[in-house]
Amino acid sequence: MQQTVLASLVRQAKGTELLLSLLREEYSLLRKGRPDEVTGLEMDIQELVRQLVREREFLIRVLERAGRGRLADFLAGVDPERRGEFEAWRARIIAHEQESARQTSVNAELAMALWEQSGNLLRHFQNQVVPRERNTYTAKGTWGSRPATATMVRGRL
Repeated sequence: MQQTVLASLVRQAKGTELLLSLLREEYSLLRKGRPDEVTGLEMDIQELVRQLVREREFLIRVLERAGRGRLADFLAGVDPERRGEFEAWRARIIAHEQESARQTSVNAELAMALWEQSGNLLRHFQNQVVPRERNTYTAKGTWGSRPATATMVRGRL
């Protein structure tokens, strides 16, 4: 039982460490402006989060089968000399999760800023293309007045 719990904690700690590494890589790709690579990496991050959730659910089921509702209840029954190992892995998981949450927040802010910047740039280009004056030459080469908004083109075949 103790080996199963310890193995689960080790897997979770290594998984959260990998998650933090992937989030940092995502940040660097966002900074470099590589959206295709960010998309692929985001899929990997989502899969890793799913696996971490499954691992956490597995640990909860193991603890419930043993009659322990929480990890703290389980650790209360472990020898004090061995408890330090469990606590160390648990502390690593908590530290990685907190750092991952901070990195996720930074990544989200950067992604939103890039999205907003792209939208503003697109609006700027659209405003540059739209004729400023309503009076322009028509398709027949005559001077005509037309609305500044887009309209349907009509013609004969």
